Amino acid sequence: MRKLLNIELIKLLRYTSFKVVLGLHFALFLLVVFVSSQINITVPGFDTANLFRFPHVWSYFTWIASWFNLLLAILVIMITGNEFSYSTFRKHVIDGLSRGDLLKGKLLVAVMIALYGFVLVFLSGMVYGSVYTSGTGISTIFGGIERIFIYFLQALAYMVIGLLLVVMLRSTALSIILFVLLRFPIEPIIRSFFPQSFRAFFPMKAVGSLTPVPEFLSISSENGFETPNGADTLSLSEIGILSPGLPFPLQISIVLAYIMLFAGLALVILKKRDL
Repeated sequence: MRKLLNIELIKLLRYTSFKVVLGLHFALFLLVVFVSSQINITVPGFDTANLFRFPHVWSYFTWIASWFNLLLAILVIMITGNEFSYSTFRKHVIDGLSRGDLLKGKLLVAVMIALYGFVLVFLSGMVYGSVYTSGTGISTIFGGIERIFIYFLQALAYMVIGLLLVVMLRSTALSIILFVLLRFPIEPIIRSFFPQSFRAFFPMKAVGSLTPVPEFLSISSENGFETPNGADTLSLSEIGILSPGLPFPLQISIVLAYIMLFAGLALVILKKRDL
């Protein structure tokens, strides 16, 4: 494993496009967070600054970070596509690596990139949460922090989908185009032919639903508004703006299954095709 990691790091550190795309991802995320923090709408009963306070900052920042998962998937597609374009995979096999090792190397890259996203969101959340929140305890600071781990899983899932596409097509450009089109409009059109209860199980829908839109109305509200059964009347789902999704444990199980399935399919394709 260490040998594979060293090989991948050597290639990545020499790959200018990798640094450019990763830097773009870093800059765009921080820019959006900063700009949104400057838009402070305060009216009686509402304060948008609550989005940057613990524990709400975790759901808000992971939602923003999910916008840029496309860049992370494109990054993996570009890295893997280059291996085919320059026959690097073939050279590695000649040097003694197995085809399984080739896939493991790219999965390691995907995990490293997902870890980078995890750390970026965590540090940003801690900084903004500490600035906007005063007098909080440990339970408040880390309440809902599991959303960062869910974001890590989401980013990894998108990258594995991108990895499968580029292994299938062996073309960076075609793989990027197909990945974008799968998100919209290909999969949404296909989903429309299925019952509403089944649509949440499609790959892009299941992965995208891991970081839902934060409940802006209830988070920004300074007062509690509850129905007799305890439901928040300011919930976007409660008032019908968003449809209720699957339970998080089920969503996570579905996405984990897709990650293993797509990684397995990529391995089968690598083993059967010429490099």
